[in-house]
Amino acid sequence: MNPPRRGEIHLGELLTVLATLQPGDAATARAIAASLGFGLSAAPDIATSTKESERIYDRSQQRARRQASQMAAKKPSGFDAPPRSPAPVDLPAQKLRATLQAIDPQSPSAFPEKPAWISSGYQRLDLQRTIPLPRASLFPARTMRGVFTAALSTPRAGEQLDVDALLRHLIAGRLPRALPRLPEETLARGCQLLLDFSDSMLPLWEDLRHLSQQFVDVLGRERVSVFEFDTLPGDAHCWPPEGGDPVPWQPEPGRPVVVATGFGAPDRRARFAGDGWHDFVARCARQGSPLNILIPWSPACWPRDLGPHARLVHWHERTSAAMLSRRTDRAGAWPR
Repeated sequence: MNPPRRGEIHLGELLTVLATLQPGDAATARAIAASLGFGLSAAPDIATSTKESERIYDRSQQRARRQASQMAAKKPSGFDAPPRSPAPVDLPAQKLRATLQAIDPQSPSAFPEKPAWISSGYQRLDLQRTIPLPRASLFPARTMRGVFTAALSTPRAGEQLDVDALLRHLIAGRLPRALPRLPEETLARGCQLLLDFSDSMLPLWEDLRHLSQQFVDVLGRERVSVFEFDTLPGDAHCWPPEGGDPVPWQPEPGRPVVVATGFGAPDRRARFAGDGWHDFVARCARQGSPLNILIPWSPACWPRDLGPHARLVHWHERTSAAMLSRRTDRAGAWPR
């Protein structure tokens, strides 16, 4: 049997020692147990002092220190002592010589003479632009042809026969005066372009001129009649190329009409065009002329009293032909 290793005390050995000691009274037994690590009470002969604990856990002293720190924090900065000025820097005793040289004053006759244009009268300078400034179009080149085609296409009799209509005539026992043909869309009628050159459209005058050129590029110059107005589109007129008096606008039967306007300054509250616009729309409707109104402002500022014949189109770079096609009624109406 191997002897136990020294330096290690096991629980059995502690119990054996307690049984061997046989203390005479309970106090002695508690003292022995406390010295051996049993129990939580200390030996009775060990004296402890509670003065330090009482001083540390005295809440009245902590409250007094907290109040003193708060009073120091609330003290305004104006009562603090002013900062001390920095100590002066000692300058070197050596003096350096300046390298500046004196300039001799010139006589008045030494100055050059004034140019002649200073004392001459006012003369406007002629500015010639050699390179035109780049300008983004409200109808980009990639979408303008599709937008104009969707807005200005009018139906006409095509080349293909309408077999269904021909069968209906035969069943009814009637001979048609002409062979019925399927309709097709065309731009042959061109359009009448009315441009608003009022003060409210002043920022867009250059865009209006560019818009007329875009219509000419798509439809051809002979198919675009350009008119201008500054109050109501019914008072629009054009200037003949050979000169003379202006020619007033008159709607042509079946020919589309395009108006580029903003209905005055953009205002979300004024959403009524007025009687002048109502008469203009009625004149176009009586002649069977499709009416498209291009508006550069947000749809929240558009008028709501023009009726179903006037189709309002957002004059914006994001407008596409698909938007106009979806908004066209199958019955041939011109919805807003």
